[in-house]
Order: sequence, then C-alpha cells, then structure tokens
Amino acid sequence: MQELAADIAAKVEGGSGLESDKKAEAAKAQSAGKPAADATLQQLQELTKGLFFVSESEAPLEAVSYEVPSGELTDAVLHKVLVEPVSAKIEKLELAQFLRNHTADDGVLGDVDLANRYKALQMFMKQELSDTRVYRVGSGPQLYAYALGHSAEGKLTGFKTMLTET
Repeated sequence: MQELAADIAAKVEGGSGLESDKKAEAAKAQSAGKPAADATLQQLQELTKGLFFVSESEAPLEAVSYEVPSGELTDAVLHKVLVEPVSAKIEKLELAQFLRNHTADDGVLGDVDLANRYKALQMFMKQELSDTRVYRVGSGPQLYAYALGHSAEGKLTGFKTMLTET
C-alpha cells in the first residue's frame, strides 16, 4: 500500500511528502549519535502540509503524536491524553467514512489531484498505524476531530482538525 501511496504522491503536483528515504535518514541520524525524530510523525507532517478539512468552514490538518498509557484506550484515557474536558462527548468513526468527501474524485474539493493527496494520507495511516479511528470530541458548533492510530513508536499518532457544524 505504501508503494501505491508513493505512486499517487509522485503524480500529484507538490507531492504528498512520502519519501522512501525518510526512514533511512532517521536511521542514519540515529547511528551518527543524533536522536532520530518520530519517523511516522515526520511523514504525517509532510502528508498533511497544506491540507484543509472542509466542513462549514475550512480548517488545516495538523499532524499530532501523543504518549499513551498501556491498556485499553477508553474515553477517560482519550480525554486525558487529548487534554479535553471530561464532559466532552466522544464519537468514534472509521477514517474512510470521515474522509469520504475529501477522497472522492468528484467530492467537496473539486480537484482530483487534491483528492489523491487525501487518498495517500488515508492509505499511509491505514498501513503505518494500527487501530486507526477518528474521534470527534465535543459538540457543535465547533468541535475537534482527531484521526489517530497506534504507531510503531508506541504513540497515538495522526492528525487533528476543527469542524464547524451548525
């Protein structure tokens, strides 16, 4: 799947940020005595660069990574990790459902190349993260959506954005 995401990225002007040598660069930096940054987060930062989620407004996608305690990812744990009020409602969605209007060639973006960037982001998250889900936190008219999964580095990683719904 990562190869397919890279192929899509290669055909999109500006690319999606997927570069096959990013992991090699991180390993090289680590072997040179420098701490390697979170490779998954770095790739997500490139993939989300310049992308906006279109709801009743446009909000940028921001790559995020959180330390999480071991064990089940309950609503209480999510509230604490995301620093959201305990009273905030959490709704869970599948990533494909959340991005469906952005990955469709004839979707809200009206731009096939841009839709392909969202497809590359979705494929990367599905391949590189486990248990990927979207958590809508809060209630209207503005709430946050966190698209997160467990990375190989043991973190809860993905992107967040703000939704406007009236």
